[in-house]
Amino acid sequence: MTYLPLPRPQADTAHMRVQHELLRFVREAAHSSAPLPGELELTSRLGCTRQQLRNAMSDLEAQGIVRRRQGTVTTVDPIALRLSVRLEEQFEHAELLDRLGYRSEVETLSAHRGTLGADIGAVMELPPTMPAITVRKRWRADGAVAMIADDVVPLDTEVEHDPSESIFSVAARVWGEPVIWEVSTPGVATLDTDLAPLFERPAGTPVLTFEIVGIGASGRRLMHSVEYHDPDIVSYSLVRTVRPPWRGH
Repeated sequence: MTYLPLPRPQADTAHMRVQHELLRFVREAAHSSAPLPGELELTSRLGCTRQQLRNAMSDLEAQGIVRRRQGTVTTVDPIALRLSVRLEEQFEHAELLDRLGYRSEVETLSAHRGTLGADIGAVMELPPTMPAITVRKRWRADGAVAMIADDVVPLDTEVEHDPSESIFSVAARVWGEPVIWEVSTPGVATLDTDLAPLFERPAGTPVLTFEIVGIGASGRRLMHSVEYHDPDIVSYSLVRTVRPPWRGH
C-alpha cells in the first residue's frame, strides 16, 4: 500500500475543518489502540453532516490512515499515521501541527543581532565573527509546547528583520536565493535549566533534537537551526529502501 502525506489546506474550508477535527479522534484512537467512534457520534461531536464526515474519512482512507469495512468498526493504522510526518519532507512546523489536527500557535521568544560564534561558524564554514540574526521561537500544539527552535542567519549585508518572519524567507532575502535542501542531523538531549522553563517541563526531560543546515542552489550554507521537539506530540518517521540480498541481522 502507498501512504501519502496529509494534504495541504484547500479552498474548501468547511471540509478542512472537519478533517482537522477528525484527526484529533484519529490520534486518540491510534494512541489507545481503539476503533474510531461511530458515524452518529462523530457527526455530533464534529458538528458536521454525514456527507462531510464521509468525505473527510475518504481522504484519510486514501492515505491508509483509517480502515473502513461495511458492518464493522473503523480502525486507525498507527504506522500510516506516523508516515504522515516524514523526515524527508520539510515544511513550516505550524503547518505540520495543523495537518495533524492540532491547534497551533507560534511565538517569538527572543531576537537579536550578534555574531555566528565558533561552533556555528565551523558548521557553516564562515568566520565566527560574521554578523548574524539569531531568533528563538516556540510552537504550541493544543496549548502544550511542541518545539523550540534557535535559528541563525549569517549576514553579509544589513537587512530589515521582523522577528516573526519565517527563517526561510529571511535567509532568501539575505542571500538572494532560497533554501532548496537541508542537512538535518537528529539527536537526543535533556532539557537544561535554560530550556526547561520555556518548554514548561522539568529539567532533565528528554527531547528530540535536529541540527539543520539550509543550503541554496549555489551550494552556499544559508541558515543554521537547532530544534528541540517533544516526541510525544509529533512522531517522525523515515522511509528507507531495503535492497537485496535480504539477510538476517
